[in-house]
Amino acid sequence: MDVWGENHTFDVERETEEYTKAEYIVTASGNKVSRRSVLCGSQNIMINGRTIIKEGCLLRGDLNSIKLGRYCTLQEDTVVRPPYKKFIKGIAFFPVQLGDFCMVGRGSVVNAATIGSCVRIGADCYIGRRTVIRDCVVIDDGTILPEDFVCPPFTRWSGKPGQLVEELPESLEMVLAEDSRDYYDKFVPVGPSGPGWQSATRKLSVISRLNVGGSGKGQSPATLSKSPENC
Repeated sequence: MDVWGENHTFDVERETEEYTKAEYIVTASGNKVSRRSVLCGSQNIMINGRTIIKEGCLLRGDLNSIKLGRYCTLQEDTVVRPPYKKFIKGIAFFPVQLGDFCMVGRGSVVNAATIGSCVRIGADCYIGRRTVIRDCVVIDDGTILPEDFVCPPFTRWSGKPGQLVEELPESLEMVLAEDSRDYYDKFVPVGPSGPGWQSATRKLSVISRLNVGGSGKGQSPATLSKSPENC
């Protein structure tokens, strides 16, 4: 996902991206969730509205709570997994939160504790456990951030491991927010809904209730005895 173009410009004029209506569930608050995504522990997944979750995405709400802000986009095959820490008595999983106007590129794995607003994470990135990413941060494609890492606001990172490339202008916040709104508005349905649409929607109503948030459970660390490598 090219989020930072040549000559340090950011193009907010996107082309329309079409999706098949029958392949997405659209909730009352405008979330667009692919039927080919997997949302484990949906009662612990809270989405504030107008967020896009594309096919192949995996959200591990069964480990602890996941909270997504408004106008977020998770591209194909993104994994969002609550971070864990090993203790003598077992393993504790902690909540993960993404702010408003965040975009995560195809194939990236997010184990962060907190991601601020107006953040761009490129494709095939790995965000280490308990990492904290502040507002208005750009992470280039293929970047690896180690665990317990902190990215200050208005910075750009790249490499394996991630290295600071440059500081970004404060005006970028407005540009990234507008870009997220523009992406959502231009992600439009095409084609008929297809037979069985209403029936399938009722069967997957648990996902459609994501727009009103979770049950409030999972806010504290969930201590488990199983190996984190299997989660």
